[in-house]
Amino acid sequence: MKEHEVKLTLQETEQLCRLYMDCELTVLEETELQYVLGKLPYSSPCIDEVRTLMGLTIPPAAIMKKKKTFDFLKNRTIVSIAASFSVLLAVGVALLSNQRFDGSSASNDDTNVYIAAYSHGECLYGTEAVASTNIAMAKADSLMKYASLTEHEYMMKAGEIISKTTNN
Repeated sequence: MKEHEVKLTLQETEQLCRLYMDCELTVLEETELQYVLGKLPYSSPCIDEVRTLMGLTIPPAAIMKKKKTFDFLKNRTIVSIAASFSVLLAVGVALLSNQRFDGSSASNDDTNVYIAAYSHGECLYGTEAVASTNIAMAKADSLMKYASLTEHEYMMKAGEIISKTTNN
């Protein structure tokens, strides 16, 4: 008696398992599915659940596939941890060296507050950076006050228009 070598794809096997779960298979088809699941190395949540319900064990080939995936994830995790550690180490060394971006060491006056500021495309350090930042903040405050006053004026005008239309 010659056996037929028919290979089911993962999707076809999952479809059969879903039909089994919905009680759509005949007794003969269930028996054939049980035989197929005992031979095929496929593994998915649906297939594994049907195997458990049928009392089958996972074929050795499927176990090996899962183990290789786990090893890959474990190696990737180790590399990620090592990369994170090296980045933290580099940042720590840079902070502990107490060096500014231009190579000179920082003193204990106001220059520790501002590392650098950019004005018109030029990088400024120290007191120039502080002065430039203060000027920019003063301009921003002035703009905000102007916007607030303008909004208040428009609200007053809108109130007057509304009161005139309701009185007429």
